[in-house]
Amino acid sequence: MRKTSYSDSNSSFWLDNDFFQDDQYDMLGEELAKPKGKDPMKLAGYRRAIGNFVRIVTGEAIPVKFNTSGDSYTDGKSVVISASLKDKDFDPAVGLALHEGSHIKLTDFETLRTLEKWLYNHDSYMKSLSEKHGAKASDLDGYDKWWSAEYVMPKLSSLINIIEDRRIDAWVYKNAPGYKGYYQALYDKYFNAKIIDKGLKSDEYTSADWDSFLFRICNLTNPNRRLDVLELDKIWKMIDLKNIARLKNTDEVRDLAFEVFKIIENQIPSLGLDKKGNDQEGESSNGDSENGEGDGQGNEPNSPEGDANDDGSKAEGDDAKKGDGGSKGGSSAPKGLEELSDRQLEQLKKAIQKQEEFQNQDIKKTGVSRKLQRTISSMEDSGTEIKKVEYQQENWWEGGSIPKHEEVAVIKNFTKDLINNVECDMWARPGYWNDYRIEEHSQWVNEGLRRGIALGKKLKVRAEQKDTKFNRLRSGKIDKRRISSAGFGIENIFAKVESFAYNPGIIHISIDNSGSMNGDRFQNAFTTSVAIAKACSMIENMDCVISFRAGADFSGKNMPVILVAYDSRKHGISQLKTNFPHVIVSGVTPEGLCFDAIMKEVLEASKGRDAYFVNMSDGMPYYGSYHGDSAHKHTRAQVKKMTREGIKVISYFITGSSGISESESRAFNAMYGKEAQYINTKKINEVAKSMNKKFLEVA
Repeated sequence: MRKTSYSDSNSSFWLDNDFFQDDQYDMLGEELAKPKGKDPMKLAGYRRAIGNFVRIVTGEAIPVKFNTSGDSYTDGKSVVISASLKDKDFDPAVGLALHEGSHIKLTDFETLRTLEKWLYNHDSYMKSLSEKHGAKASDLDGYDKWWSAEYVMPKLSSLINIIEDRRIDAWVYKNAPGYKGYYQALYDKYFNAKIIDKGLKSDEYTSADWDSFLFRICNLTNPNRRLDVLELDKIWKMIDLKNIARLKNTDEVRDLAFEVFKIIENQIPSLGLDKKGNDQEGESSNGDSENGEGDGQGNEPNSPEGDANDDGSKAEGDDAKKGDGGSKGGSSAPKGLEELSDRQLEQLKKAIQKQEEFQNQDIKKTGVSRKLQRTISSMEDSGTEIKKVEYQQENWWEGGSIPKHEEVAVIKNFTKDLINNVECDMWARPGYWNDYRIEEHSQWVNEGLRRGIALGKKLKVRAEQKDTKFNRLRSGKIDKRRISSAGFGIENIFAKVESFAYNPGIIHISIDNSGSMNGDRFQNAFTTSVAIAKACSMIENMDCVISFRAGADFSGKNMPVILVAYDSRKHGISQLKTNFPHVIVSGVTPEGLCFDAIMKEVLEASKGRDAYFVNMSDGMPYYGSYHGDSAHKHTRAQVKKMTREGIKVISYFITGSSGISESESRAFNAMYGKEAQYINTKKINEVAKSMNKKFLEVA
């Protein structure tokens, strides 16, 4: 059989082919050591994608989280997933998440929690059951609850789980047929092992004991089932997999499971136990009824309805003879029953255990540490996403260009949890070596707020509506003050009022915080952006977004990062005082890569507004192989995308005492066109004033 590659999997259409591949080389082409531990960004994206699937299938916002405390669990409120990023585990993991999410939507967990109490209402049956299995007659009058709690309930719960799973899966198959592939992968892993097929076609697990019944009933959907033993033909007709959707709720499943329980108990011989469960006469056992794990090789996937005819016979129509294994049934035994070796018996035990863990929702899943969980949650809460940006790199050896791509981390919300739980060169964390910057930057914020108040007072005119009245007109609305002149040959007694108001506006300030910006450049760009943000906050129709960009080490991985540190649409001015001071300089200048990564958000925010995009930087685009003409052209393309949508793009090149070279000037003009401006770091405060004038321009 051909080995299934990841490109053949159901997840390949929403995950990149290199999702499972860790970076092998740094930006200079040097081979890297294999990264240690799990990648929180990939895990966050993985959980977000599965969470979206669960939400689509169930129509409910069911939480999806990683296991952090050993084995998985089901609380009836959230889906727990494995943190394994192995490609072979992906599709089964998605299928399992959909299965568990559908349980949360459709299963009444209160029915399961109150099962023991429900059994107390069947007191007479419990007494007869305890008498059959050897309880003393004197004990029956004061019926002890042991039989319901310790004997009946675990077995009945297993039957309920089996039937409820079929009901749930049938619902998913009907309501979300596009997700069948994930369910097939799930069944391949837990139900379609070849050793399960061999076990079903053998005489193993055909003795009248509970292990045999549960194994056979659990695998009724398998085309290799045998209905010629243990009255399984009768049970098959009772469960009626083809019409499993007739069961509308968990109560109906419980009632059916109890009837199946009674049929099974009619075949179970007396265990010879007293009411406390002590063995009096020795247990009836099937030496091959232990549980275990299969070889993991799947055959044709099962479906919730099975694949048999209505009478329970195999769809393939095998020639058969009357079976003589176990209790008699109403169907014929298949020809050539398989005999299992000792090794196969051990494999079968493990496979059955694996199925039991699935039925009991006790599947072991790779967990994450609480620290890593906090990191993942912080990334998700901050809206962190990895965007793949493509560009054309010039091929100096052969001519033309070759397509290249870089992954860019886009952080949409700069939160306190992100600062405290995620390591990144772009921000200082309390208690770390660079936390002295926080207090210094807080002073910069205060200075910016002070300047912003003065600017805001001038900017308030944008929120005002101007009305101009024109009178002595020949048409319009009658001017009451001119009525007395009517009738004397005067016709211009009309007036008209024209109103003018500024469109709502938005400004996105993108600041280069690469290492070369350190010092006065960064301080003045930082302070100026705060001043503009404060001024915008003083009027109703002007929003402000401030982002920082650099090539930085983000959670152990070097990559371009763009950090939206302030967005007036979701942040109050307090954001500037609390989180803004943590931003520091780091790394190189991935300019156009970062612009491209947030282009969709920038364009959407500009619709119906006077929009401005302001760039502040002190160097040319550079990140690994992204530099030179290739980077200049790509950056220019991003500028053109914005200008075509009516966004006014203004770029300030912040120079130091050495000024700017001719080649830098030529490249900067090529990228930003006529709006490319050069400003000395000592005069950068004038940017706010010039921007204030542009805000008041009428298009």
